Amino acid sequence: MILSDLSVKQPVFATMMMVALVVLGIFSYKELSIDLFPDVDFPVVTVQTVYPGVAPETVETEVTKPIEEAINPIQGVKHITSTTTEGVS
Repeated sequence: MILSDLSVKQPVFATMMMVALVVLGIFSYKELSIDLFPDVDFPVVTVQTVYPGVAPETVETEVTKPIEEAINPIQGVKHITSTTTEGVS
């Protein structure tokens, strides 16, 4: 009720406050920096190898394990997950 009473008793003041808020909003909107596609760095690396016609156990011992052992000493590596299927690691 206070806002409506103020608007009725002092319409010029209420109008000037509304205009000031709109102008400040326009200036604030122009200064607001929003990127449609911001640069995001995902700390994930995906390695896929193909070894056609080989059983999963062989792919794991000959391909997956050596890759894991080569990647593991790299500084910053926290977690390694691997999946091995027939002919693909």
